[in-house]
Amino acid sequence: MLQKFIYLFIALFIQSNSLWGDKTSLSRETQLLEAELAIAQKPQIYFIFLVRDKKIQLKAKGIVLKEWEIQNIRHFGNAPPPKPISLVKKSTLFPPKRKKIKPGSVNEEAEFKLATLELKDMPGIYTLSLEGGTPIFIRPQPRSFFSRLRNIWHSFRWYTLPPLEKLWFSLRKRPFTAIDIVFKDKKDSQALYWAFIEGSECIIF
Repeated sequence: MLQKFIYLFIALFIQSNSLWGDKTSLSRETQLLEAELAIAQKPQIYFIFLVRDKKIQLKAKGIVLKEWEIQNIRHFGNAPPPKPISLVKKSTLFPPKRKKIKPGSVNEEAEFKLATLELKDMPGIYTLSLEGGTPIFIRPQPRSFFSRLRNIWHSFRWYTLPPLEKLWFSLRKRPFTAIDIVFKDKKDSQALYWAFIEGSECIIF
């Protein structure tokens, strides 16, 4: 029974790679370009995930405002749809929080400073949940001993949870996509968390 289960997992990973490969046709590229042309005409920023080039671009009106270099990227499941996809939520173990100020808790004679969230307050490890049930796992390259231990756990989760979710989505006859992104520097993952707000749209090439 266990052997059959392992074979099923291997088959799912092989199938996921072929699903992405089959979709990289000229027709799909045209659809993606048309989707970006449509979103570029809107007065808003959007994100482009360039999987093959290992880049993420923040754009507005077709102009690149910022670009992130990806250290490593892997994907599982069906190829994403060739259309803009909205960010539903950002999930992290320690989300950034602003300090709550209670009325009357500050002495009028005392010096008052408003604490604002900065880039250094943003998490480096988190999950971007896109509409349609597409998770994008974001993390920096492990450097310390504890971050390497955490990376082992993340790898174990990558090879177990996405296949199980793929099975569940397949039973419901729905496509499933999962993407894992590793940045070289923690500041890059923090900057993406800062910039990619809920409701923003992205296109995955």
